[in-house]
Amino acid sequence: MKIQIWKRKNKSKKKNNIYIRYRYSQSKAYVESLNLWEWTEPKNKEEINHNEEVKKAFEEIKRRKQDDYDNKRFVIEPRNERKAYFKNLFFEYCYKNNSNAIYKLLLLCDPKISSLKINQVVNGVYLRSLKEKWEDLEKNTKIKRSTLIKYWESFKSSLIKANKYRLCEYPNISNIKPSVIIKKKNFYTEKELKQLDKTEPDKWKDIKNAFFFSCYTGLTLGDLYKIKWKNINTRKIQNKTVYYFKIYNELKNIEIKNSFPVIAMKYLGERKNEEKKIFDLPEKISNRSKVFKLWKKKSGISNNKTFHDSRHTYAYQMYRETNNIYLVAEALGHKSIETTKKYYPGMENNDFYKNANYIENALKRASENQDNKKFVRIKKGIFKQGNLLSYKKIKDTL
Repeated sequence: MKIQIWKRKNKSKKKNNIYIRYRYSQSKAYVESLNLWEWTEPKNKEEINHNEEVKKAFEEIKRRKQDDYDNKRFVIEPRNERKAYFKNLFFEYCYKNNSNAIYKLLLLCDPKISSLKINQVVNGVYLRSLKEKWEDLEKNTKIKRSTLIKYWESFKSSLIKANKYRLCEYPNISNIKPSVIIKKKNFYTEKELKQLDKTEPDKWKDIKNAFFFSCYTGLTLGDLYKIKWKNINTRKIQNKTVYYFKIYNELKNIEIKNSFPVIAMKYLGERKNEEKKIFDLPEKISNRSKVFKLWKKKSGISNNKTFHDSRHTYAYQMYRETNNIYLVAEALGHKSIETTKKYYPGMENNDFYKNANYIENALKRASENQDNKKFVRIKKGIFKQGNLLSYKKIKDTL
């Protein structure tokens, strides 16, 4: 057996990664990384000195390895045929505490897997079919999905270890995704809202103001923690003052804006500095939930409803009044109504029933205006444009 130094360029081709290679024959060799590198084309003294130091290091390693081999202090066995089979490699590299359980599941997916070699298993087509059968185990057996996810990751980790030792290709296959169960959304009843309104939190008084403001706007607790006075604005529309907010949601990468009734202003208090936060809430998310639970318990409400259900309360109330899922989706800041339907399966766009009345009334008004114009007598002025001399005429004569 020959012991050699082997160099290989990295992706940028500016450096050589250095390995030690144990060559048994022209076709068989074992490679081990030395965790050393050198410049391919040194350009200055520092790079030249680096290469010289690295050369001294790998030559000394090679000398010691050769000495150990000559004096039979270590023996490197070439990969034999036994290690080519998947079963042997799996039990060597898989976690010992659950390897037997994982292998039983693999046999359920493919009874012939024991006779396959490692490269036959680590194959894109085979792994995808194995993954599909693995996911079906949830239906065909009583195994929980969480257990299947955990065992699949352990199975993949054994293949990744085998790849690390150059025994197979990398297992380029995705993990098992957890099933998403959309639970029915809760909302607060009028009785519960009255109970909460009558009591005061023992700590962090603003949690009450933030909760009721959420019932009127649909904002989440995270948005209410960040909202500042500069986000609250007013506008005159048909001699009526309209209150609205405009905030940027970093997670959704969208700007959320919506109006809210005047009654909600009492939960904001007196206007302060534009950059000041409106609500004084705990910084930690867990503390916000804890404070709300204590206040809810004090109010005599013993169910599992959370602060976030104030947002669902807003959504249900708006849908009940409008029957328009598009308005609900826009108010909640959803990118599409598909998201709204996913969270609120019972919601549909039932507002179209009113469209016939809208267009009938609009055309009726337009028709009446047209008929009225027929009876209006147009009085012609004696002079052009109603003046003795028009402004345009004076301008032309100058």
